[in-house]
Amino acid sequence: MNNKIHKYYKHTVLVVLTTLMGTTQLLAQGNEGTWALNYPIDEFTDEAVLDLRYLNEDEAGSNGFIKLSADGESFVNGNGDPVRFWAVGGANDAKNFSDSDLIEFMQFLAKKGVNMIRFHGAIHSVVDDVNAVNTEEVDAIWRAVAAAKKEGIYTTISPFWAGHVGNMREAWGFGEYVGDTKPWGLMFFDDKFKNAYEHWVEYLYTETNPYTGIALKDDPAVGLIQIKNEDGVFFYTIQNVEPYLLELIEKQFYNWLIGEYGTIESAYEAWGNITLEQDDVANGKIGQYAIWEATQEQTGSKQKRLTDQIKFYADVQKDFYQEIFDYYRQIGCKQLINASNWKTADPLKLFDVERWTQGMCEVMAVNRYYAPNHIGSNNGWRIEPGHNYIGNSALRYPHKLPINTKQVKGKPFIISESAWNLPHKYQAEGPFLIAAYSALSGFDAYYWFSPNSKGIHESPYFDFTEVDGQFPMHRWTVSTPGQISMFPANALMFRKGYIKEGSMSVYEERTLESMMGRETPIISEDNSFDPNRDDSSVSIPEGETEVSNLVYLTGKVKVKYEGNPSNNMVSGDLMQLIDIKNKKVKSSTGELSWDYKNGMCLLDAPLAKGICGFPGDQPDYELTGVKFSSSSEYIVANVVSMDEQPIAESEEILIQVGSVYRPTNWSESAATFKFQGENVEGFRIDNVGEMPWRGIMIDLKISIANDKIQSAHVLDLNGYEKGETTVKHENGFVIINIPANAMYIVLNTEEAVPLSIDDKEDTGMNLKIYPNPSSNEFHIDLPPNLRLNNSYLEVVDLSGQIVFKSGQLTGGSYDFSLKKENKGIYQVLLKTQGQIIARNKMRLQ
Repeated sequence: MNNKIHKYYKHTVLVVLTTLMGTTQLLAQGNEGTWALNYPIDEFTDEAVLDLRYLNEDEAGSNGFIKLSADGESFVNGNGDPVRFWAVGGANDAKNFSDSDLIEFMQFLAKKGVNMIRFHGAIHSVVDDVNAVNTEEVDAIWRAVAAAKKEGIYTTISPFWAGHVGNMREAWGFGEYVGDTKPWGLMFFDDKFKNAYEHWVEYLYTETNPYTGIALKDDPAVGLIQIKNEDGVFFYTIQNVEPYLLELIEKQFYNWLIGEYGTIESAYEAWGNITLEQDDVANGKIGQYAIWEATQEQTGSKQKRLTDQIKFYADVQKDFYQEIFDYYRQIGCKQLINASNWKTADPLKLFDVERWTQGMCEVMAVNRYYAPNHIGSNNGWRIEPGHNYIGNSALRYPHKLPINTKQVKGKPFIISESAWNLPHKYQAEGPFLIAAYSALSGFDAYYWFSPNSKGIHESPYFDFTEVDGQFPMHRWTVSTPGQISMFPANALMFRKGYIKEGSMSVYEERTLESMMGRETPIISEDNSFDPNRDDSSVSIPEGETEVSNLVYLTGKVKVKYEGNPSNNMVSGDLMQLIDIKNKKVKSSTGELSWDYKNGMCLLDAPLAKGICGFPGDQPDYELTGVKFSSSSEYIVANVVSMDEQPIAESEEILIQVGSVYRPTNWSESAATFKFQGENVEGFRIDNVGEMPWRGIMIDLKISIANDKIQSAHVLDLNGYEKGETTVKHENGFVIINIPANAMYIVLNTEEAVPLSIDDKEDTGMNLKIYPNPSSNEFHIDLPPNLRLNNSYLEVVDLSGQIVFKSGQLTGGSYDFSLKKENKGIYQVLLKTQGQIIARNKMRLQ
């Protein structure tokens, strides 16, 4: 292979930001050029034009337990049908929701295309008996499973995270692990803590769920079990353990060496008699290198001893997961199981070892976020005025895409936590890129972490404190217009398989000796980014591996452990797919292309088209049968078939448009600040704003080679029609000028009503008309809490003529009739002082 492909990026933060700074000022200044996003209460009626609930089963698990495909690399339902998961976190918010709110939360998610939700739990003891289970947490899990099940949403249960343990009780007997000292790594080495975990999960899974009438172990609505969240022996937490645990580790290492070498003397001889000050052979303890040493190149005696330490850690962790996996099966759990999802001290040298230890479980996982590079006090969990951030678009940093991951042969792979965390402004690109490249690479589930509202978050602020007269903003929410509102089109095309899976770009087989010795693999990946601990993820240095991370954007990358390296393969097509000089990458399917110099990604599949990024000096993009034209600075636009027919033949097409979304009065200014010890350019947050959310007005025209399409129905943010925009037929194309404040538009073959939606701020109100259609009589419910002042109804026919006008309205409801001979489509307008404030369409039949 040509080394130009291997060594592909020398972008500094400063260079890229200098490019962006001139183009982002509009996005940083106040409310000018924006529109307010008003979300009316969703009654979840059948009148919604955009509602993806139908993609889910009537009840999650109604076709049986989620299983593995024949090759073990993907999921199928109980009928053996392939299933992909558009997943979220947030099930643990069941603790904060009333029963009715929890129902609405699940309805909202199902409507947006979600079919899996994860409960990030804490069922550990909160009393002096370490074996006691937190029954309140268990009850919340049971409630969440039951509520999600009714909406066809499967549940992933992650019952324990060391970071959730807020009070290690002295009565538990774990030495210095008391109070707020977190028990990182303790469960791997301490049988008492491990046995307590088994007590907790036995109660959780074997007791009858009072909300469903069956135990979780027997409930196919529980799709996946994670043993534990974000903990492992190969991360830096292992070198900061308390003396209680360190003694356990040193003694167990001593015994492991006896098993390996027969005697400690033989071990020392194999090591060239290298010793550590902490060695205490007389008391059966062998000292430990800091895990940092395993991230450095080592030779000779030190390398041999350190390799044995890594083997020991790997055996301990592997044995732990094997025992817990077997225990789940022993108590009757039938679900697929994932061991954990954490990172290591060095992805290049330790990721493969970490994942090898989890191989007895069916599913592999990692948590990885796209970093906003957010700097300031409390930046792990909230956003305050005075904070700084860089916030690069991923479109210019393709190696940072969270799903750039080596997938393990024979295993499904999931990202169980991820997001474009606030204060990212380019959130709208996330769902587009994840849907497209998950499908290409064969990724099976991506969990957006985490929705925490039964709609778009209407108050994403902490009201218990103020900073400079402002309430700090939530960091941990995807209940934003730029994330969850971008779900429908992307969930649809991902779950329905509209984008082809790529061919194998890299296949690697690794021996245990190579992994334990921390030899360099063919390809690696960036380390996981954790907003609570990291300023940013760490990139693999240029040239460290044979193949660059750009390869993840071309097709599939797989690894097999305990294999034969002579079977390794690097596709010969990569030279044609990766253009280093012009900074472009194409997929092996020909459906995806990514220009990371200019920040633009194109999707051109028969049933799904799209543009994502910065049009810049090239406003026109001509894909197969679809043309996009936009002068917007930043735009994300999907064109997706809703009837499973190619766009050129479809009779129902969804157009979804995303931009930049910020709170009202949000402001930021250009700033230079220290980041990882260097001066970088980014932004200072001057005002975190207030509700409602506002979106940058977009400029977009879409032309589609489909003469079946006759009308374009503009939807409100809950998916209900609020009117139509004009369509024009010209030279075999239907041309739609997208309203500047639109997010969803559905095209279909219905006759067009010659009334257009203007670009003024819309109240978001729809008239409720029923029965509709009707042969004569119509009843209209007027919007509640509406101040009627010289208000009346008009009914307009297809020619634009008023066929009916009411007298002045007083509120409540209104009944009227039309002559039966005037069959057809009509627009009903509610006007106040001559201005349209609500509307809907009706049909007389």
